[in-house]
Amino acid sequence: MSREPEVIVLGAGILGCALAWRLAASNLVGGKAILVIDPQPAASQATSRAAGLLSVARPAARSHWIPLVQKTLTIVDELNRAGQSVPLHRCGSLHLAASARTQALLADYEATAASSDVSCRRVQPQEWAGRLPWLDLKRFSEALWFPEEGYIDPYLLASAYGSAARALGVRFSLGRPASLVENGSRVAVRIDRTEHTPTSVWVAAGAWSNSLLSQLGASAPQAAVRSQYWITERTSLANGHMPIALAADLRLYARPEMGAILFGLRETNGVAVASRQLPDDLAGFVFDADDAAGHATLEACADLLNHWSPGLRHYITGPSCYTPDGDFLVGPVAGWDNLKLLAGCNGAGIAVSGGLAEAAVGYESGAANSSGPYLPTRFGSCDVDAPAFLARCIAARAGKTSG
Repeated sequence: MSREPEVIVLGAGILGCALAWRLAASNLVGGKAILVIDPQPAASQATSRAAGLLSVARPAARSHWIPLVQKTLTIVDELNRAGQSVPLHRCGSLHLAASARTQALLADYEATAASSDVSCRRVQPQEWAGRLPWLDLKRFSEALWFPEEGYIDPYLLASAYGSAARALGVRFSLGRPASLVENGSRVAVRIDRTEHTPTSVWVAAGAWSNSLLSQLGASAPQAAVRSQYWITERTSLANGHMPIALAADLRLYARPEMGAILFGLRETNGVAVASRQLPDDLAGFVFDADDAAGHATLEACADLLNHWSPGLRHYITGPSCYTPDGDFLVGPVAGWDNLKLLAGCNGAGIAVSGGLAEAAVGYESGAANSSGPYLPTRFGSCDVDAPAFLARCIAARAGKTSG
C-alpha cells in the first residue's frame, strides 16, 4: 500500500460501501486513508440477493428505523444528482389486513406514520383489484397505502456507494482475503504478509462477520437466517401500475420485477446456519438439503396463494443476519480499542444502509456515545453458533411483518 490506512472496512457489500463513502464524505478521514477489503467482488454475495424494498412503514416498536430509511432515500437522490445511476422505483406499497391481529398492526403503522410525518392513507382493498389482479383482495377487510415507498436494485445501490467512495479517493482491495490479529489492545489487519494497525477497523462483512471476529475470540450477536423469494415468468398480471403488496396474514410480500412478479413468503419455522458452515462464496450454497428449492415453504402457503397463476422462473435465497431482538449492530466491540461492528441488518439492510452508515460515522466523530441503541455489547457474551441462540434469531425473523 502506498499509504498506511487510517480506517479499514472489512466487507464490500451494501453496508461496507455505504460506510466507506459516508466516512470519506464526512471529511473526518481523507478518502485515501480508507481501505475497503473483501475476498469477493463488491456486492456479489448477500447484497445482490436482497429484495431491495425501501419501506418506511414500521410499527411503533421500530419507529427508530424510519429516520434511517428516510436518510437512505435522501442519499439515493443525492447519488443520482451526482451522476450515479440508481433508479428508485417509487411505486408505493399497499399493506393489507384480514384478521384482528393484522388490523391492529395497520393501526399501529398508521399511528406511527402520523407521528413520524410519513405519508399514508386508508383505502379499500378491492379498489386495487386492477393493479393487483393476481391477488384475491376480497379476503382482506382493510388496507393502508404508503405512496412514497418503493424498491431499488441492491447491487446498483451498493455500486453507487462504491463509485462515490472511489471518487473521494477510497481504496478497494477486492479478491484478497484478510485476517484479524491481536496487537496488544488493538486489532491489526493482515493482507498477504503485510499487517496494518489503523485507527479503526470496521467489520461490515454481513453473514461473514463472525468468521472474522472468531479469529480474535469475539463475535457478532447475529445469525445467518435463510431469506428466500421467487420470481415468476413474465406476465401481464405484473402491470405497469403494480405497487408493492404486503399481506401479513399470508406472510407475503411482492413487488414488480421487469414484467414479472417478485414475491417472498416468510417462514414460521426458519432455517439458520452456524457461521462456520457458511462458505466464502454463496454460489451453489444450499441452506437446507431437504428443501433446496424452497418447496416446503411454497407448499405450506399453497392454500393462501390460491389465486396465483404465473409460473415460477427463479428461486433466490441468501443469508439475512438477524439478532435476537431484531435490531441492528453498530458500534465498538468490547475488549478492543479500535474494533467496531456494522452488522445485524434484520432484513432491512438495503433500506437502512445510508442511515446506518451515518450512525457508524458518529463513532468516528465522537458524536455517538456508549449508550447507543445498536451497541453490539447489549447482549453480553453469546455463543452465536449454539442451537438456542440460532433459534432466537430465527424467531426474530419469523416475527417480522414490515417490508
